[in-house]
Amino acid sequence: MENQNSIQVESKKKKKKLPIIILIIIGALLLMIGAVVLTIMLKLGKMSKNSVGTVPTPADLPDVTAEPVELVPVGDPSELDLSEEYDPDIIDMEFGNDPIFERDTIDANVVNILLLGNDARDEYDHGRADTIMILSFNKQTRTIKLVSILRDTWIYIPGRDKWNRINAAYQFGGTGLAINTINLNFDLDIQYYMRVDFNSLKSIVNELGGIDIELTEREVEYINNGCGGEDLPVHAGWHHLNGEQALCHARNRKIGNADWSRTERQRKVMYAMFNKAKQLKDVPALTSLVNRMIGYVETNLSAAQIVSLGISVIFGGSVELMNRSMPFEGTWQYAYEGKMAVIHIDIPANAAKLHQYLYEQ
Repeated sequence: MENQNSIQVESKKKKKKLPIIILIIIGALLLMIGAVVLTIMLKLGKMSKNSVGTVPTPADLPDVTAEPVELVPVGDPSELDLSEEYDPDIIDMEFGNDPIFERDTIDANVVNILLLGNDARDEYDHGRADTIMILSFNKQTRTIKLVSILRDTWIYIPGRDKWNRINAAYQFGGTGLAINTINLNFDLDIQYYMRVDFNSLKSIVNELGGIDIELTEREVEYINNGCGGEDLPVHAGWHHLNGEQALCHARNRKIGNADWSRTERQRKVMYAMFNKAKQLKDVPALTSLVNRMIGYVETNLSAAQIVSLGISVIFGGSVELMNRSMPFEGTWQYAYEGKMAVIHIDIPANAAKLHQYLYEQ
């Protein structure tokens, strides 16, 4: 009887100790998770170490509605050479690193981020913005929209009192001027950006282990002829691309409808990268990816904002992906501005359609 009582007492002691052991294990796990999260946050913070700052918007910015010069329309668009860079009055142009002008939020559920890919060859050259995209995430409708702005769009550049191709804004004033130019002309509220150069894009794709893209036979031949390395099988369909091949594909404007087709390819590359990253849902894999990607991306998003957006997109349920180019149909035409062939647009019409696309659907 005494033995039974002794066993019962020991059993009760074990039952009392068991919850304590579980709490210790849970506490240890939370500490480990917290350490991992802290490590990720610290590493993500390095992306914004040299980011562009934000300042109040100057009161004297003009209201852009139309360009005060005569349009010279193009009779035969097939004769255009949009590859020539021509900068009117570039000798008098002031170069610099402009800050981002503050803008009021249009919709609290919509986060707009400017994605820039530049062709700078070294740290002393801004280069031009070869890729200009607005990434828009609607937290309420769970839609991600990518809008490519064609680099040859003729636009007003604030702070320089000049008109030029939109990709020149980055050359004249860096990321800040690129954002201010888009916000002013299209009345947007972009305050955040992510920027990579060509070498960074190649590295990111390689860190992801390559991406899968659906290609036409002509696109495969273009990659094989222009990118070097091991050739892809020449057939239409899905192909696995490494970083060099993905960059070559994203810059291809020789096949299809010039820059319209090129920007479509860029969006497909972006979606392929997103889909590949979205497959990494375990903490160790995500941590490893963050470790490897630090240094390839510059952004002014804080570590907390990146983590919050990442959790919302990756773990928040299904996301609808949408994409298009701008200018919109019926709002533009090819034209000559001096010696330069450009895309001349109706700015108010494009601003209205862009607002509808980003905020009302």
